[in-house]
Amino acid sequence: MIHRTEAIILGSIKYGETSLIVHAYTEKFGKQTYIIKGGRSKKSRTKGNLFQSLFLLDMNVSHRDGKSLQMIKEVQFSESSPHLNFETYKNPLVLFLAEVLYKVLKEEEGNPQLFSFLSNHIIYLIQIDDIPKAYHLNFLINLTRFLGFNPIDNWSEEKPLFDLGNAVFVRLDDRHAHCLDLHISYVFHLILQSELSSLDTLVLSSEDLKALLRAILNFYALHSQGFTKLKSLSVFEDLND
Repeated sequence: MIHRTEAIILGSIKYGETSLIVHAYTEKFGKQTYIIKGGRSKKSRTKGNLFQSLFLLDMNVSHRDGKSLQMIKEVQFSESSPHLNFETYKNPLVLFLAEVLYKVLKEEEGNPQLFSFLSNHIIYLIQIDDIPKAYHLNFLINLTRFLGFNPIDNWSEEKPLFDLGNAVFVRLDDRHAHCLDLHISYVFHLILQSELSSLDTLVLSSEDLKALLRAILNFYALHSQGFTKLKSLSVFEDLND
């Protein structure tokens, strides 16, 4: 049966001489893997350059529950983002976020709220020229609300340390190996309180940004099964420096 669904591309790999394997998060079916036979052929009506990381697409797909490889029948840019094109300087961020999403999105069923969150952030990235330095931190923290391990912002002078394992702030006496230090815990608290529109008001050093990103990725590793080392992280961090 043919279904229409919006989809966010998480990545693609070459398959055989002319085909593609595409990983996507779809509005209707959650995370899915598609094969596009002949997608790299010059004669193909489905052009392979559509399947780039975080591209937002409208797709007609043949879907069968439980099948490991689904089929794409037709594809075009999404109506909500018809001009989709990331400037080159955004590519490291796009590849980094796409790799995170590929690792943490696992459900093979639709989640309209999560899809709306992701598509809105993609459209924001397309439209904005100056990306806030803490954008990726805000994105990763807010994403945890949909993954089931969102941190609790109970920071206070009595509980100033963030416990990565239990996702709450704790007392100094309760410090253990998975607690952030005082300074990074406080910066983490500031990020938790910040809206996307107010990120530019945060004054954070490059050392703060790097330390907090590493802390958040450790948080993901503790709470998301199979969250392993990211290939795109070193390039993303180097360019941020």
